[in-house]
Amino acid sequence: MDNNHITYANELGEFLAPFLKLLRATGFFEAYVFMPLMTILSIVIFRKLRQTLKSNGTFNMAYHARFKILLLSIYYSLCFMLTNVTAVAFKTLIIEEMDYETPVWFMHLVGPLHFYISSVVLAYLWLIIRNQNHLIDRLLCLYIQFGLFGGHYTGIHRLLNEPFELLDVTTGMSGIFFLFWFGILNADIAYRFFRKKIQTNINLQEV
Repeated sequence: MDNNHITYANELGEFLAPFLKLLRATGFFEAYVFMPLMTILSIVIFRKLRQTLKSNGTFNMAYHARFKILLLSIYYSLCFMLTNVTAVAFKTLIIEEMDYETPVWFMHLVGPLHFYISSVVLAYLWLIIRNQNHLIDRLLCLYIQFGLFGGHYTGIHRLLNEPFELLDVTTGMSGIFFLFWFGILNADIAYRFFRKKIQTNINLQEV
């Protein structure tokens, strides 16, 4: 690819142009390069996260202890999203690196949207690492919940508007997965937001 002819999707792309040119020159934006690298990084992050969760009391809570394996799988998916979505966010700041064959009106929004998704995932990881119940944790829950609404909308939209093809994960089949996946995340967020009240009710029942 000729690095002398690059069209950026928005002002952020132009601002980061030197960094983006450097990444592009290494071939990082090729899927077969960034996906394995970002996946390896996600595994490293998850291993550190799992060690933290063992010591911060996450699985001392009833809900988390009951669904430990499922929640660990979900938490790894967050690590995977953080690394890969961030890489795609930088990639889509360059129009030539996008997958669209013809220009679309929302090209300038694709990169910022991916950065927003990364910020929601990062907030989620910070929330579970903290595993506390202070004001900042409740604010994080609200920020994350707002992002989850977008996931639910995407799942419902695909269910209602996309055909069902077992071999194509971008069709209505993914809508079912989205609603299941985001449903688990919602349950986790709701538990963390109302954990003090839930724990009080559990203690009263035990008495």
